[in-house]
Amino acid sequence: MNKKKCVITGSNGYLGKQLSIIFKKAGWDVLELSSSNKFEQFKFDLKDVENFRYDLLEKCNLLIHTAYDFSAKNLNESISINVNGSDKLFNFAKKKNVEKIIHISSLSSFNKAKSIYGKTKLEIENVSKKYGVINLRAGLFFGGDSKLIEKIGNICKKIPIIPLIGNGNFKLHLCHYEDLSNFIINVYNEKYFDVSKIYYCCSKTSVTFKQLVKKISNNKLTIPVPVYLIIFFLKMIEIMKIKLPLNLDNLYGLIL
Repeated sequence: MNKKKCVITGSNGYLGKQLSIIFKKAGWDVLELSSSNKFEQFKFDLKDVENFRYDLLEKCNLLIHTAYDFSAKNLNESISINVNGSDKLFNFAKKKNVEKIIHISSLSSFNKAKSIYGKTKLEIENVSKKYGVINLRAGLFFGGDSKLIEKIGNICKKIPIIPLIGNGNFKLHLCHYEDLSNFIINVYNEKYFDVSKIYYCCSKTSVTFKQLVKKISNNKLTIPVPVYLIIFFLKMIEIMKIKLPLNLDNLYGLIL
């Protein structure tokens, strides 16, 4: 019996890496695409999609698009790289008769999104519709080596009292990568899926940022910090080109 073929972009990212492992264990033939092009991976760069080997998409049952380029300095540059690159990928995938295409979007993606990431993901959703792409808006990932959870954890390790964003009561919906992978497999197995809809992959119940920080930090003391002060601080840090575990766009994605 022939293996099902799955192509995953962004396979060196947190989610792409986890999905690659899970689909391989499930018996799929997985082709990993990455801009870093590590061992047993194929080169895929959203800045240079035209030179991607599109023959890799032949006889493909499932394309999962998780790749996102965070190097953009502003929204226009992000759209030029991420939206246009994704558009070209979906176009070629359709021409190669890929059976199903899934784009992993984000809960940060909505009409009045503040973050560049959220606005860009929304634009990718919009351009994907003409190709019959299934858009999944995932919550805040946890499990494995979740990058944002790891960033929060690193902050919690370094300081004795944890500053909260405001009062820390804004709500977060979480998503475990294994639950997402199971949902993707269910999506693939369904004969018909309404591609005009957005599908949400996250917990129905929410946790507050304060609850999450308390859990990660093993109940360290917390102190509320006004949001405007945090925004001002992060803007100054960006001007000075200092890298922190949490940047301004991460903040907007969390709270707005």
